Amino acid sequence: MVTRVDQWREASARRRRRAERANHRLDVQGLRAVAVLGVFAHFLTGWPRGGFVGIDIFFVIAGFFVTESLLRTAADTGSPSLRTFYVGRVRRILPAATAVLILTVAATALVMPDDLRDVGVDALFAFFFVANWHFAASGVDAASAAESASPLLHYWPLAVEEQFFIVWPVLILGITAIAVRKAWTDERWRAHLAVAVGVVVIASLAWAAVQTASSPSWAYFDTFARVWELGVGALLALAVGTLSRIPDPIRPILSWTGLTLIGAAFVLVDGGSGFPVPWALLPVAGAALVIAAGVGRQPELQGFLRNRVSTYLGDISFALYLVHWPVIVLLAAVMDHSVFYYASVVTLAFGLALAVHHFVENPARDATVQGLRQAREDRRHGLHHTELSTKIAGVAALILITFSVISYAMSPEAIDDPAPIAPTAPSP
Repeated sequence: MVTRVDQWREASARRRRRAERANHRLDVQGLRAVAVLGVFAHFLTGWPRGGFVGIDIFFVIAGFFVTESLLRTAADTGSPSLRTFYVGRVRRILPAATAVLILTVAATALVMPDDLRDVGVDALFAFFFVANWHFAASGVDAASAAESASPLLHYWPLAVEEQFFIVWPVLILGITAIAVRKAWTDERWRAHLAVAVGVVVIASLAWAAVQTASSPSWAYFDTFARVWELGVGALLALAVGTLSRIPDPIRPILSWTGLTLIGAAFVLVDGGSGFPVPWALLPVAGAALVIAAGVGRQPELQGFLRNRVSTYLGDISFALYLVHWPVIVLLAAVMDHSVFYYASVVTLAFGLALAVHHFVENPARDATVQGLRQAREDRRHGLHHTELSTKIAGVAALILITFSVISYAMSPEAIDDPAPIAPTAPSP
């Protein structure tokens, strides 16, 4: 007799096999969920006090997957296609990021009109992915970053990533060209790339240590003081051949050890002295262990990261990251920090994240010229079809946003209509 437990196990096994065939890391999606929830919780409530290190986890993940993609393309075609890579990055990042920029500026005009000019300037720097240098030059430091009234402060990690990914493919292309000309083996090609990345990581880490000691506020936003975190992910991608041979019994141990290090970072790191170096080493090492544990085969006994809730939160993590900080800052401008405020922030942030992910991020990432033409033809002939998951997401987003409006309407501020209060948030 087949029980519900057996059916659930078989469904989970099929889901895992589909993910492996599609080269989709369920455990890393769960890791993304851990990262974004840590960031969100920290900046909303101040707990966990080290939750902001979720940004460092994102750096490692980005370095790993982007490098893996570039290496796979180079191995298949003889060199990475810069045009394909940059177009892919634009489609992956720019539509959702730009949509949130526009919405944030529009909301600022309604909620904080006196700050509209400053936020407009912030949006301009964010759009061109130089927000980190803009905020560093403005004197924002690690201790006061989250207290800034700018609802676009959280765009600085996107700037660091995109600046790195402008240069990194060119380095791979250059070394690959040499490898092709000299007929290097795959092992020698990867070894030379690993040496190049290793040098960059060591230099960046040393620079981060110097900057942390001399100018911690600048080090927090400095691209080169953060490159080593992306470089760690790149080194993992270069070592996939070795990592794929990790014995299966060791994999869950590595994965859970990595999560333990991340949990320790959430609890121990306070964003004061010693950040990003040495304290960022803790979440970076944890993220590296989780990623390494799943190379080739995902670890057993890791339901915490691979369950459907965790992986879906990982799917929407980019959208949730984009909207969480503007929602926190803008609602704090019109609400006191009461239960109504927290309820409004959570429901509005998740509602907007669902909308951005399903109706902006996914369509832009998957769009092709041929697909757009086909969709136009289907709509003309009444054959256009919306997937059930997208319809459910739309309804869920509408419900969550409605709950947010209700929470605001029930707050004493909305009833009494006092003067707006200045937004504050816990500092990292």
